[in-house]
Amino acid sequence: MDPAVGRVLEELNKVMPQMTKIPLSEFRKMFRAFFASQSRRSIYKVYDITIPGTEAKIPVRIYVPREGTDLGILVYFHGGGFVLGDVETYDPLCRELAVACDCVVVSVDYRLAPEHKFPAAVIDSFDSTKWVLEHAREINGDPEKVAVGGDSAGGNLAAVVAIMARDQGLKPSLKYQVLINPFVGVDPASYTIREYSTGLFLEREAMAFFNKAYLRSPADAFDPRFSPILIDNLSNLPPALIITSEYDPLRDSAETYAAKLAESGVPTIVVRFNGVTHGFYGFPIPHAKAAVGLIGTTLRQAFYGKY
Repeated sequence: MDPAVGRVLEELNKVMPQMTKIPLSEFRKMFRAFFASQSRRSIYKVYDITIPGTEAKIPVRIYVPREGTDLGILVYFHGGGFVLGDVETYDPLCRELAVACDCVVVSVDYRLAPEHKFPAAVIDSFDSTKWVLEHAREINGDPEKVAVGGDSAGGNLAAVVAIMARDQGLKPSLKYQVLINPFVGVDPASYTIREYSTGLFLEREAMAFFNKAYLRSPADAFDPRFSPILIDNLSNLPPALIITSEYDPLRDSAETYAAKLAESGVPTIVVRFNGVTHGFYGFPIPHAKAAVGLIGTTLRQAFYGKY
């Protein structure tokens, strides 16, 4: 393991108790404080608005990297097991993404479990994406240059939104999907889920807690809006960049999903970052900068045809 990752994990273990040992509200505050404390890049414009969803009003934070119109747009869904995280937690990362991708980033504050069970997060994420496609010009963007992205649970939401956008015929079509350490469905038996789910940031106990908090019943685990890896037809989806981590329990299933996309004819890039754990892209380490740089290069090419 990268020594810098080890130092971050040691610091986390000092300041954050096990999730199930304290009230969820307290853990959320600690989670937010740790990740929101990272340095924040200054960019051209950052502002908050509320999107009218079909079930709820959805807060979003919009990052504009520079003057101009017709910019690409990345609709970003944060991680946190559908239970943790918000736009404030992910503010440092979204600032970096906006600059690296030279695009508008729309960070979505979808409803969290257990207060709002599945499929609330899916509905908010899809509603937000639809709104961005319809209102891209109002936020300095081009509706022909809209991508979805997210990490962990947010990677799940991005993958599901891409499928729903295809199935519901949203126009314009999404340009790209970026899935970082994505959760793509229940995976009890893979090598990585067995070997890397203790002591490496994403714990087996936490994953079980997330699933119980988010799902209405065990049957929801087989719903394709929770487990997109179960979908047979993945054709005609936007090109994908999938980033995985060597010591991530979700690694095997994410790479299997990437293989399914490629077999369905979807242009798919898979990059595994060695020496790091789940969530590394939010750590103050060189690997995180490299991951953001990779996303930036990929989306600049997709949006503008140039690196």
